[in-house]
Amino acid sequence: MTISREQIHQQLLSQCAAFSHLSRVLTLNGPQSLERQEADKLLPYLSRAVAGQQLSVNAAKTIWGRVETLCQQHGSLHAVLVDEQYEALRTCGLSNAKVKTLLGINRALNDGTISAQIYHSDDADFITKQLVQLWGVGQWTAEMALMFFFALPDVWSAGDVALARGLNLLAEKEGVAAEKILQAATPYRTYLALHIWQMLDANLMVE
Repeated sequence: MTISREQIHQQLLSQCAAFSHLSRVLTLNGPQSLERQEADKLLPYLSRAVAGQQLSVNAAKTIWGRVETLCQQHGSLHAVLVDEQYEALRTCGLSNAKVKTLLGINRALNDGTISAQIYHSDDADFITKQLVQLWGVGQWTAEMALMFFFALPDVWSAGDVALARGLNLLAEKEGVAAEKILQAATPYRTYLALHIWQMLDANLMVE
């Protein structure tokens, strides 16, 4: 049975009711949304995620805009992420390491290195293992894909600096260990992450 975002929001509010500061953040943010993407969107999703790593938002947009121009010239992203376009991708502003990663992702999706079962799986460990086997794709990238591509509801990225900062700030306000908040939010830790990112963006700090 599909649970609506409003039902998940109410459940999260109920589970976290003991934490007044977090409850206020949840209420101010309101229901959050996750939507699983179509299989043919995995290549562009992963490619853009890799291309934008360790860059400002504006720099990432500029570089990806150049890649999209290449795609228009050659017909598709699949046609661009090949060895023959290596130098063209470098001129877009991508590092050697990122070009190598992107070519590897395209190859893995084409030759079956990444199992097609991931598109129908809700097993976070299985999906993660499929993704991190690729050169240049790490745990953080896989966790972001679990959240934003596969829309799994109970993912927490311990290595995300912003999430760690936001969680620790909430835990300090509540006077509890951070783990207590994560336990209370299970099995909706992805939604907790969305709330924390939004909390930081909007500076929703309580008195």
